[in-house]
Amino acid sequence: MIYDAVEAAEREALLGPAAVLMLPLKARLDLRSAQEKMTSGLFSKLGDGTVLAVDVAELPIDPARAYEVGQRIAASVNRARLSGYLLSVLPREIYKRCCAFLPNHSRHYVILPEFPGSAEGYNGLLDQARTRLGADCVTLVRGGERRADGAFLVETRDGEQHRLGAPGLGADGEPIEGPIFLADDVAPQRGDVRHPDAVFVHKAQTVSRLSAKVPAANGICLNYPTGIVDPAHELLLEARDTLRDSSLSPEAPVFDAAMMADAELAYSYLEQAEMNATGLALTVRKQINGKSFNNSEITMWDVGSLILGLLAAVELELAPADRIYRRIKKIMASLPVIQDGDAAYPPTLINVRDASIERRGFDACDFARLTSAVTRAAQHTALADASSQLMGKWQIAGLMQGGVLNNILKTRIQSSYLSHCAHYQTRVLPALGQSETRSPYREAFAGETVADRTVNLLYTVDKIGILPTEPLLLEYVELGPSAECAVLTDVFLGAMKHHFDQTGQLLAPSETPIDTAPWFVYQGFDLGHETRWNVSYRKGREVVFEPVASSPYGIFSTKAAYLWYAVRPCRHTRKMLDMAQEHARIDGFGMSSGLFLDGYAQMKNHADLNTNGIVLQALAHLKRRTR
Repeated sequence: MIYDAVEAAEREALLGPAAVLMLPLKARLDLRSAQEKMTSGLFSKLGDGTVLAVDVAELPIDPARAYEVGQRIAASVNRARLSGYLLSVLPREIYKRCCAFLPNHSRHYVILPEFPGSAEGYNGLLDQARTRLGADCVTLVRGGERRADGAFLVETRDGEQHRLGAPGLGADGEPIEGPIFLADDVAPQRGDVRHPDAVFVHKAQTVSRLSAKVPAANGICLNYPTGIVDPAHELLLEARDTLRDSSLSPEAPVFDAAMMADAELAYSYLEQAEMNATGLALTVRKQINGKSFNNSEITMWDVGSLILGLLAAVELELAPADRIYRRIKKIMASLPVIQDGDAAYPPTLINVRDASIERRGFDACDFARLTSAVTRAAQHTALADASSQLMGKWQIAGLMQGGVLNNILKTRIQSSYLSHCAHYQTRVLPALGQSETRSPYREAFAGETVADRTVNLLYTVDKIGILPTEPLLLEYVELGPSAECAVLTDVFLGAMKHHFDQTGQLLAPSETPIDTAPWFVYQGFDLGHETRWNVSYRKGREVVFEPVASSPYGIFSTKAAYLWYAVRPCRHTRKMLDMAQEHARIDGFGMSSGLFLDGYAQMKNHADLNTNGIVLQALAHLKRRTR
C-alpha cells in the first residue's frame, strides 16, 4: 500500500504493524493513476512524506531472505537518493523478520578514548554498552574530531571511518550519517529524536558511566547489512577513487606520423564516398567478395559529421582548402528545406545522390549537429556567405515550445527535452537566435556541493537512458566543455576504467552501425539496468537491452576511441587509441566502424561516414592541442 504525504498520527493509525519505507523525493504523484506494482517509473514520481507500507506477514522468516527482498524493492525504488526507514510502529516480536529488510535506522555511537587491546576485552565492553543503553545497535568508536562542516569523524576498531552530522552527501561525495544528537543533551520526550535515521553520540571515559536518555521507541538494530546501494552514489564514489589511478592522470597529447596516416585514411573515405552532384557522401560502405553494398540515405547528423570532417581535413592539410571549400558549398546548396507554415527546416532523411527527400519530418538532435557544423564553417571566410544563406532559410521559432525544440514525426510532435542531445542543443541553438533553451543536464545540476550536483545529474542521465560517447565528447571538441559535460566525462572515464580493472575488458562505447542484423546498435553507460554497460537495439518492434560484456553486438567504437584520447589523453585512453589503430584500419577504404568486443575482431570492409568524419574531428582537435 502506498500513502502519499500522510500525517504522522494518521500513519500510526493506518499502518499498525508494518514495515515502512519513507521516500524523500521531490516530484509529486497522482496515486489514483499509479500502477499497483513497484517500478522505478512509479517511485520516481513520489513526493515528500510518502510512505510505503509492506505487509511483514509476507516477508520471509529468514532475515537473510528478507534482506534480499528488501534489496530488490530498493533497486526498483532508488533513483532519487533513497532513504529507507524502519519506524517505531513495529511490535518487537516481529522486528526480526523485517529488520534486515530496511536500510537506515537509529544507531548509538560510543566514543572512547581508546579501544581495549584484546578482542575479549572489546567484546565485553560492547556487551556492557548494549546492556546499559538497552539497544543492540551500538558501535564503539574513537576519535570524535569535529570537521569544518560540523560533522564528527569517528573510527571503528577495524579502521572504518564514519561521518556523523547532518545527513546527506559531503562535499567529496561521502555519506554523512545523521541527524546527530549528543545523548547527554537529549530530553527523554523530545520529539525530533524519533527521526528514524537519528545518530546518538555518547562521549564516555568509561562505558560504566553511560546512561540511556534516548526514548525506547527508537527501536533496535540487529546489525544485519543494511546499506542500500544507490547506483548514482556508488558510481560517484567509484569514479572519484578510480580517477586517482595513475593511468588516468593527464598526459601531454601526442600527434605523430601514425595519427597523420589515420587522418589520411579517414579522409579517403570522404573522398571515395563523394557524390559529384551534391557533394554528399555514402553513409555506410560494405564490400563483400569485391561487391559493394552502400547506404545512400543520409540524416542531418551525418551531413553535420561530413562538413565537420571536411573542415578538419582543411586544418590537417589533407587536401587543398579551396577544393574542400567548393565541396562544402555544394553540400550546403543541395540541402532541401521543408516549408511548413511559418516554420522551415531540413528534412529527416535525404538521398545523397540527388538530395531528394526520403523521409519528411524533423529531428532536433540531428539539426543541432548540422547547425554546429554550419556555424563552424561560417568562421571560414570562404564559407561565410554560403553558411549565412543556409541558416537564413531555416525558421525554427515555431518548433520551439517552452524552451524546447520539438521533433516532427510521421503522426505527432515530440519534445526533444528528455534526450542526451538536449544539452548539446542548448550550446548550439543560440547561433540561430534561440538563447532561452532548456537543458535537462543544466536543470538537474543543482545542489550545494559538487557531489550533490553530480548525483542529481546522474539521476537525470539514468532517466534519459543509455549515455554514449556522443554527443558528450563532441561538445568538448566543437564548443568546449560545460560544467555538466566535464563532470559526466569524469564519471564516464572513471567507470570505463573501473570496468577494465574488474573484467579486463577495454570499452569504447558509442552508437554504431554494424555489419549484421540488427544493423545499428546504441551502447554506453546505463544506470537504469542491472548491468552498467549495455547495448540497445530493435528486434522487430521490441527494444532489447543486453550487457555489453556478453552481447554478440557489443562493439568497441573506433570514433569513441579517437575522441577519448583527443579529449582526455592519458595512459588508459592511449590504450583505447592503440587498439583502434591496430585493428580498425582498412587500408585504401577508411576506418572501420568498430571492433566486436568478443576478441576485438574488425568489422571487415565495413566503414561509415559518421565514424570517419568524427575521427578527423578528433585528430584535428588533438593536433590543435599539441601546438
